[in-house]
Amino acid sequence: MATKRIAVLGGPRCGKTTLIQHLYVEMKIAGLNVGYAFEYSTDYLKDKGMIETISEQYGIYLGQKRIEDELSSFDYALTDYATFVPYIYGRFMLGDKQRTKKEIQILKDLYCLAIEDIPNYDMIVYIPREFGYVQDGIRWQDEEVALKIDEAILNFLNAENIKYVQVTGSTKERAKQILDILDINYKETPQLNDSKDGDDK
Repeated sequence: MATKRIAVLGGPRCGKTTLIQHLYVEMKIAGLNVGYAFEYSTDYLKDKGMIETISEQYGIYLGQKRIEDELSSFDYALTDYATFVPYIYGRFMLGDKQRTKKEIQILKDLYCLAIEDIPNYDMIVYIPREFGYVQDGIRWQDEEVALKIDEAILNFLNAENIKYVQVTGSTKERAKQILDILDINYKETPQLNDSKDGDDK
């Protein structure tokens, strides 16, 4: 079977990584051939510091795509990001400021890549911010900015008529909703922490 790709989206610290890790364990327990692509930009931030230019978003796109392409041998591929997200962040970074010709061209390139990649995802999940916001010492955004990024992601999905599902509740409740949609038998794993504090990147 072709790899079924599932992307979980949401602004910083909304619980994406916690959910993806939980899903990964549940799917492994169910005997599924599943791989997990981490968010490339997190390691980028740790190694190189704050992202300051839109050209860096292009680099993040390339890094994310490489990581996700490496999962083509799995039946299921999970990610707490997506290759079209750098376009959303790039546009958010530029905001309403005067854009240089180079910035305009890079943004156009990121948009074209985003539109090209969207059909590669079989399921796109959006997580609303339910548990507040806690700084993790890596992300530069405060809660106000995080909320604006949430809005930017939703605006993009809606503006481009991208089909997505929204899941709510605790980590386990969110996971169960996704697994039900995928028609995967869900087994409770009490040893996992059922996080409600969005302790994610």
